Amino acid sequence: MGQQPPPSASGTVQLASQHERLILELLPFQDIRQFHDWLNGVYVRGSWNEFLRDFHGAHPLTPEPDKGATTQKAREAINARGAQYLMHNPDKSAWTAEDHHVRFVVAVVSDNMLDGLWSDKEWKKGGLAVCAAVFEVLVFLKAMAAAAPGPAAADPPRYEA
Repeated sequence: MGQQPPPSASGTVQLASQHERLILELLPFQDIRQFHDWLNGVYVRGSWNEFLRDFHGAHPLTPEPDKGATTQKAREAINARGAQYLMHNPDKSAWTAEDHHVRFVVAVVSDNMLDGLWSDKEWKKGGLAVCAAVFEVLVFLKAMAAAAPGPAAADPPRYEA
């Protein structure tokens, strides 16, 4: 018989599992393996490593920004093609928690649109829903990081395709 995780870890794992199933309904994947392959691939991992390095690693207990405002700001940034969130190495010295969350959503959506996960037609029809789904991916990754032992990733983001 397998060893059970401690009660607090078990609750976190159960919550993450429920969150994982909800995200799977929001994203265009057929099964959980595809979702995890995507999470660990270059079109998400680089943005997650950047988020950890530039914000979450130093401020893991910061309250989450408002999902509606964050996803709206991300959609507007993508539509406007503004440099603040899209450029390779923006100056983040005056950024808020919301700015870091917007950056993650913008980078993941933009990179994945380039890779064909979402088409221009899908973006025009449901861009806000796409941003909301990616926001939930970030919430999921933060929950998994909180449950994982050890230090946060210190490696710089990977940008290769």
